[in-house]
Amino acid sequence: MADEGLRPIIVKRIKKSGGGHPGGAWKIAYADFVTAMMA
Repeated sequence: MADEGLRPIIVKRIKKSGGGHPGGAWKIAYADFVTAMMA
């Protein structure tokens, strides 16, 4: 029961912290870079 309660918290925390900001930041930065190179 302890593992069942602790496991979702760890997964949710990693997913929110690791996939939230960095995932969007590099896409925006890359898109801006490509746009600048084309122009």
